[in-house]
Amino acid sequence: SNYTDVGDRYTQVENGMELNQIEGYKENKEEEKKDNNPETPETVIKSKKEKIKKEIKKYKIILLGEYGSGKSSLINRYVNNKFNSFGQASIGPEEQSKNIEIDNTLTVELSINDFTEDKQMKKPVKTFYKDAHGVLVVFDLTNEQSFKELKSCMEEINSNAPEDIVICILGNKSDLTADRKVKFEDAKEFAGDHLYYEVSAKNGNNVSLAFEQLAYGILDKQKEQESNPNKVIRGKEGRKTTDLNEGIKDLKPGKKCC
Repeated sequence: SNYTDVGDRYTQVENGMELNQIEGYKENKEEEKKDNNPETPETVIKSKKEKIKKEIKKYKIILLGEYGSGKSSLINRYVNNKFNSFGQASIGPEEQSKNIEIDNTLTVELSINDFTEDKQMKKPVKTFYKDAHGVLVVFDLTNEQSFKELKSCMEEINSNAPEDIVICILGNKSDLTADRKVKFEDAKEFAGDHLYYEVSAKNGNNVSLAFEQLAYGILDKQKEQESNPNKVIRGKEGRKTTDLNEGIKDLKPGKKCC
């Protein structure tokens, strides 16, 4: 038998077999590693944080607007990045979902609900608004009448939606510039402090931006509400928008929204 120097240990060579000369060498090395990286309250907390699953917040979004304003097409463009020029307007509630990755710790899941009444229905049922976090009010930029209906839509939101709902107004069909009937300035004035975007379900312009900014708006309001629990952040008392009687003062009252 002889011994061979292999750096930090010796191995005994006997009958062609290498044996650890120092008994329990591997076990001792494992103990050394633990000693060099002892568990502390900080390392335990860090380890637990690394194992924490990503938080998912689910927000219910509803779309309102006159029949044929393009709500279903906007959802299809945002969720599936597709546009069907021969698509039919929806009748009744329709729900789809899409996730937005906010950062490494948070994902927002948008539950997107479209509701368009048919002629036999007077208005969307109040339960449709239950637990909604945000609403997209859609009108057709090439149809002045659909812009007039914004007034009744806003009244309906004030009457039925949760007080903390976040509102975004969308002027759809911005690609049809030659057929435009509603001026940007008029729509923006009516929107007041609410979000306002001009979008196109056909070419996708501003569609993702509108949905995502609505989600960020909900997040921001929730954070503000958490830091100021006694303050009315949104809702009937907290909404700041053009007065419904003044915002479209030259427009005649329309029928019920949706």
